[in-house]
This record gives sequence, C-alpha cells and structure tokens, in this order.
Amino acid sequence: MTPTPRPAPPAIPALGTGPVRAVLLDADGVLQLIGTPWDQALTAGGGAEFCRRLLAEEGAALEGRESLRTLLERLSGELGLTASAEQLLELWWRATPDPVAWQIVRDLKQAGYTTVLATNQQHERRAWMRSALGYDGLCDIDAYSCTLGAAKPSPSYFRAVLELAGVTPQEALFVDDNAANISAAGALGIRTVHHPADAGGALLRQEVVAALQDAPRP
Repeated sequence: MTPTPRPAPPAIPALGTGPVRAVLLDADGVLQLIGTPWDQALTAGGGAEFCRRLLAEEGAALEGRESLRTLLERLSGELGLTASAEQLLELWWRATPDPVAWQIVRDLKQAGYTTVLATNQQHERRAWMRSALGYDGLCDIDAYSCTLGAAKPSPSYFRAVLELAGVTPQEALFVDDNAANISAAGALGIRTVHHPADAGGALLRQEVVAALQDAPRP
C-alpha cells in the first residue's frame, strides 16, 4: 500500500505581501529546546530558595552589568550551598537547537525578511551558544540582552532591537514563549506570536506563516 505523502510545510510569504519586514525570534523554547523548564532545573540544581533568588536577582547579569559566575558565587555563599559556582553553571549548558526552527529562519531570510535573534542571555551563556551551538550567522542580527544593556520585557530592549533592525513596531513580528515578553512587545505595537515552549519547529512555521499572512497591508 502506497503511503500517503505528507503535506508540504506552508511557504513563507514573500517580503512585501504585508507590513512586516523584520521577524524577532526568541532562543530558549523557540529556536532551541530546553526540556526541563528553567524553574524546575534551577530548583533541582540548588533548591527552591536558590531558584527564587536567582530569578529575582538575575537582571544585572542579563543586562551585562554583572557576570553570571559572580551572581552564582554570591548566591552559593549566602545560601550555604554545597554546589560551587562552576557546578551551578552546568545548569546553563543545556539546549538543543531545533533544526526545523532554524530552517524557518533561513527561509525567512530567503524570503527577504530581516531576522533577529531576540534573546535574554548572560555573557557566559551567549559565549556557550555561539561556540557550542553555532548561532553566529543564523540570524541577520544578534540581539543578546547582555550586549544591548537591556533585557526583555523592558520596553528599552524592544526599542533597541527595532533600531538595530531599522523598522517600526508595526513592521516587526516577535515570537516568544514568555507571556510577559509577549505582552510588553504588544504594548509597543509589535505584532506577536506566543509560541508554547518547546512546541517545535513545525508549529512555529504554522504560527509565523499565519501571522505574516494575517498582517494587514499598510
């Protein structure tokens, strides 16, 4: 019996079919799969209080004003953890690039869109993503929070990214798995897609294509 052929993935609409000129894509949960959610991984690695403190105090590291290592050393000492900063850093060395999602980025570039890696990362994890995962060159613009000096969901982050991409809010589409980030971008007039974390590239393509097709012409 001849197997039924799988339908072809939806094509990316060409640039100019709508107002969107730049597509901003988050990394963790969107372009790369993280498996265990961050809060669960942090709790397993250092305990509930470590997780709470880390998430509450990581802003400076995400904005590049403090190293992640320094933050971990401080928390490890203050909380009396047996795990060292080096051991805790291992929690950040996890993510698996989604090849289907990465192909969407390439297809968006081929269709004429400016692609932006719009991600909150500390300097240490940025270096790991570049060296171990090979992110350099995937997107047209790399907008790591630690290099911009601002992190999502701050409006300053999105304004900086829009300036880098040379687009207005109405000319941008932002994809993220975090509701607070989506809300902040939407408040600025940026079109958004709230992608379920780790849902995969097949769904991501459908969401992006639908958002680009539904965007009204200027």
